[in-house]
Amino acid sequence: MKEKIIFLFCLFTAATFSQIVEFKSHLNQYPSTGYSDIWGYTDPSGNEYALLGVRTGTSIVSLADPTNPVEVAFIPATYSIWRELKVHGQYAYVVADATSDGLQIIDLTNLPNSATLANQITTWFSAAHNIYIDNGYAYAIGTNTNGGGMHILDLSNPVNPVRTAVYTGSNYIHDITVFNNDTVVAAAEDSYDLVNVSNKFSPQLISVSQGIPGMYAHSGWMTEDNRYFYGTEEFNVVDITVWDLVDRTSWDLVIPSWEMPTSSTVHNLYIKRNYAHISYYSDGYVVLDISDPVNPVVAGQYDTPDMWGTFPYFASGLVICSDIDNGLHVLQFNDPVPVELNSFTAAANNQDVKLNWSTSTETNNQGFEIQKKQGNWFYTIGFVEGNGTTTELKNYSFTD
Repeated sequence: MKEKIIFLFCLFTAATFSQIVEFKSHLNQYPSTGYSDIWGYTDPSGNEYALLGVRTGTSIVSLADPTNPVEVAFIPATYSIWRELKVHGQYAYVVADATSDGLQIIDLTNLPNSATLANQITTWFSAAHNIYIDNGYAYAIGTNTNGGGMHILDLSNPVNPVRTAVYTGSNYIHDITVFNNDTVVAAAEDSYDLVNVSNKFSPQLISVSQGIPGMYAHSGWMTEDNRYFYGTEEFNVVDITVWDLVDRTSWDLVIPSWEMPTSSTVHNLYIKRNYAHISYYSDGYVVLDISDPVNPVVAGQYDTPDMWGTFPYFASGLVICSDIDNGLHVLQFNDPVPVELNSFTAAANNQDVKLNWSTSTETNNQGFEIQKKQGNWFYTIGFVEGNGTTTELKNYSFTD
């Protein structure tokens, strides 16, 4: 019986290094005030918004036309200081350091027409350095109470959260990330700490990373397989560290230091699929290809003078960045991998071979060319049209 070897090829327009990050627009609504963190929000109709921390409040900007961002609401705060913010459902949660504003909860349900301050809570803390939200719980950290510990808030009632616990088993916590809904990685000054939060009423310390010279555990993010943690150190001694957490009781430092050749100071980092999206104070927005997590490679960059944060999670591929002095930058991230294959099978039936495959995402995908090898040569036996650009699951088949 002759062996049939069949190959599947995707036809697409590939992105070069310079095309991976594409500038869309810039908005500097408050040039004399200054900016801090940024986050994104997508309403139930799919409209995308930038939530930008201004020193005097929160600016909500419509990205309906990415080339012309428009502020649609502004929620003022009492004190002029940097702010951190995240989103849960149709509400934004804002905290600020060294203030008495506590936790501001912003109702986004009426966008794009309006947004309102739904509640302001100072019961548990009046200031917090940061906030993280995961699976219905908010984690307020670096608060002015409990030694800069971590407050866990149940958001079942999004306007009136309930505190379930306060964790104080680490040093001052600057930032966190949560994975598997049960484990916190806490950036705790001299170390990164793993904390078990499967019981939201009783968080428990799991393990503590070793300290390394010059390290200041600032923030970081987990790879999507929940194995590697990318930490950012901020003080420009050790920039980015990578830790293997296959064993959560011990920390394996697989990259002691990764840094840009310009020696710029790193700030925040977020991971989406095989890319780390990083804000550098003087190198701007930097994208690392981490498909090999222990050998990151720069894949793209957009330079701004003094970047604070970035948000890479819009379904459209838009990336929003905040510059401390220059406001909002809207970019397009063109993932150079055009098709994310979800499954592929081949089944023989007498003289036929049936191919079935599905995709999770497609970018500029013209279609699939099917080739078969005979001897040392390949030749085309068919073509299946693709779906252009989509983030929905698509199914395909072909019979030879």
